[in-house]
Amino acid sequence: MRDRERDSSWSVPLALAAAQAGFALFPIFGKLALVSIPPFVIAAIRVVSAAAMLEIVRRVSRAEPVRRADRRLLVVLAILGVSLNQLLFIAGLSLTSAINTTILISSIPAFTLTAAVLLGREALTGRALAGTILAGAGALVLLNAEKFDWGSRYFRGNLLILANSLSYSLYLVLARPLLARYRPLTFTSAIFRYGSLPIVAVSIPALARFSPTLPAAGAWWSLGAVIVFCTALPYFLNSWALARVSASRVATYVFLQPVIAATLAILVLGERPDWRTGAAAVLVFAGLAVSLRPSRRLPVGPIT
Repeated sequence: MRDRERDSSWSVPLALAAAQAGFALFPIFGKLALVSIPPFVIAAIRVVSAAAMLEIVRRVSRAEPVRRADRRLLVVLAILGVSLNQLLFIAGLSLTSAINTTILISSIPAFTLTAAVLLGREALTGRALAGTILAGAGALVLLNAEKFDWGSRYFRGNLLILANSLSYSLYLVLARPLLARYRPLTFTSAIFRYGSLPIVAVSIPALARFSPTLPAAGAWWSLGAVIVFCTALPYFLNSWALARVSASRVATYVFLQPVIAATLAILVLGERPDWRTGAAAVLVFAGLAVSLRPSRRLPVGPIT
């Protein structure tokens, strides 16, 4: 790990910035694709296509095979980090705004800390607890929690995005040991290979009703961008970086994601943030700043 950490002058920061830019583009391209392609159809095509791309590259590069003893944990990680993560995210994005989505997924570091403490992987400090409370308060503000209106599509969408963040946080805490044993390409290819099966199974009804001739060309181009630039490349780049530098350093790049995505949501999608969005952003970013200040090796990374 020390040798890998020295390999971080330019390559690692560039990889992390590129990964966060890719993840930040998903709410934008995803919204454009959702205009004429159902959420679960997008999830199925996205994950299966990314899995196929990663597997082809893995075989060509002759990466090492997965050990039989690690397959059970990889299946669990695939369900948490790919299956549940992708389904909850695309379903939530279809109901809420791209700006709300980017703010809520920025709470992943705080949720990851909570999961790490509960699982005995990290010690709870006062600073970490304060950061978690701040970020959680921001999420509740954006959820409009004082009303808990299940009839509101924005409330349900925001809640799904939060569930996605929790699922991915568990994945990050449990994935750290395997990232030290396998090449990033081997690991990423395996979780997509195992994680695609549950998504396809859940999406069968939507796929059966879907006609490929209905979506406009722009929707297909947007979905193609989601597969390549918002899924396969960012997942690989983030895993590659996590194998070389501490997770706390990786976490600082999470701040790029909401900045890029919120700006594009305003410019491309015409979304307009309100006072609740601004207040939630301040609380979430304050919680992140407090949580990430210690140089701890927390397993923190991106979503979607």
